[in-house]
Amino acid sequence: MDTRFRLALAASISLLPLGPVIYRLAQLQVFEHRALENKAVGEFTRNVEEIIPRANLLDRNGKLLAQSIPVWTCFADKRMVPRFEPLAARLAPPLKLSVDELSRRYKSGGRFAVLKRGLSYDESQAVAAAKIEGIGLAAGQDRFYPNGPLARSLLGQVSVDGRGVAGLELVLDSRLTGKARRVKVIRDGSGKAVHKSVERDGVAARPIELTIDRSVQYFAEEALEDTARQFSIKQGMVGVQDPATGEILAMAVYPPNPLKNPLVQDTYEPGSTFKTIAAAAALDENVVGEDDAFFCENGSWEVAEGTVIHDHEPQGTLTLAGIIERSSNIGIAKIAEKLGAARFYRYTRAFGFASKTGISLPGETAGELRPLSDMTRVGLAASSYGYGVAVSALQMLGAYSAIANGGTLYQPTLVKDGRKPARVRRVAEPRTIERLARMLEGVVERGTGAMARIPGYRVAGKTGTARKLDSYTKRYSTTQYNASFVGFLPASNPRWTILVVIEDPKDQYYGAQVAAPVFAKIGRQLLALNGVPPDAPTTLAVALPLAKPPLARPQAPAH
Repeated sequence: MDTRFRLALAASISLLPLGPVIYRLAQLQVFEHRALENKAVGEFTRNVEEIIPRANLLDRNGKLLAQSIPVWTCFADKRMVPRFEPLAARLAPPLKLSVDELSRRYKSGGRFAVLKRGLSYDESQAVAAAKIEGIGLAAGQDRFYPNGPLARSLLGQVSVDGRGVAGLELVLDSRLTGKARRVKVIRDGSGKAVHKSVERDGVAARPIELTIDRSVQYFAEEALEDTARQFSIKQGMVGVQDPATGEILAMAVYPPNPLKNPLVQDTYEPGSTFKTIAAAAALDENVVGEDDAFFCENGSWEVAEGTVIHDHEPQGTLTLAGIIERSSNIGIAKIAEKLGAARFYRYTRAFGFASKTGISLPGETAGELRPLSDMTRVGLAASSYGYGVAVSALQMLGAYSAIANGGTLYQPTLVKDGRKPARVRRVAEPRTIERLARMLEGVVERGTGAMARIPGYRVAGKTGTARKLDSYTKRYSTTQYNASFVGFLPASNPRWTILVVIEDPKDQYYGAQVAAPVFAKIGRQLLALNGVPPDAPTTLAVALPLAKPPLARPQAPAH
């Protein structure tokens, strides 16, 4: 065997150990290259969607009502932190929590135990500076309401993951939510980002301007809180609307609840504020003239065998205006009987009752009227003075706005979007509405609404007091009432319709005593805020008596 062959053989033998290496390299570099590259990319590259902040909610003057702010969540990865107790003492100061509380949260979570949500930027930086392995920070956003509880029943609520769950936050969720930006992030072995590239641009949602006026909302809520303290009320509602457009300027609720808006979602029996509907129908159908007189039976009338209607204060003969001013149940029941059930029902529907208003809020109720087939003589009488019917506060507000603006029912709106006011229908002839508005002024000037007077200004409105129906016994309470007042001002050129409903006030319970003063207080503030000049002689307004007006005690109708 020659030398050259021996050298070649020796070289071949020495290279044999490299065979597996070469094979493995070929396998990795050629056959499995793409799969390994994808795996490597997966280890060091992430496609991350960067959160676009939820859009702001503004009032009609651009004042901030709701905004989203960046926050961080601190969590622990239990696989990387099997023993948490030694770390709790280091985390307690930056998280501003006790060691025991941190330990409890660590034990109660899954693999990724949330230690604290809603950290500010400074707090998150303090946690990051501690450089504790297995402790992470996740960026997010939190909904912030700079005015505290103001208008929360209207604005609603946002969930932990930033989605609307109630109120306007729910209804406008798609418009408030932007499109997240997708970013490719390359990290080094330690997890630090070394390169970012935008894969998809995000789209920020535009702020939404509401019809709500923050100042008007504040006036309404402040007046409700004062009334709550004075009368220990169970619940109160105030609505303020622009009668010329249907725009809602305020929706106040006591106590506030971000998950519920009773002006839209609840119903109540309105009592005497409903008498205006029967009066409008009778005038519009020429069933009753302004000078026609009705004998009010000196306060007690057997409308059917075994069923007696009462007025708290005995009344003799009254015209329609006197019936409205003195709030006579007997008088309006006689007018409704003359009108007839069919026409009364038709006008009740025309004013918007028993139908949803179409406002952009969740859970709206349509209310309830007696079916026309069930409108007996007793049922018609009871309905005429607001018993046996269920209405929402928003429906009643809209009905009186229709009287204030000359007879047009508008769909209530909450968002300023540049559209024309949504006209629903005409409720009655202009002449009818004019006469009716004049009668409602008489309620304040000479009747039960005296405590709604504002010196120097013409005010129109109607009081209401209704016994509450016990949902268990199906009988009307003798101790619990809904007190209300609804009206508009200034009557010469109405700019605001204001509804006040007070549920279960203590000590006093008449709408004239409890709700009318709330109307007057808010009305005075609106007039002053907007610099509205007086439309009535001050001397006349001052000369009018301010004593407690005569009141018609509501009676529960028999069924």
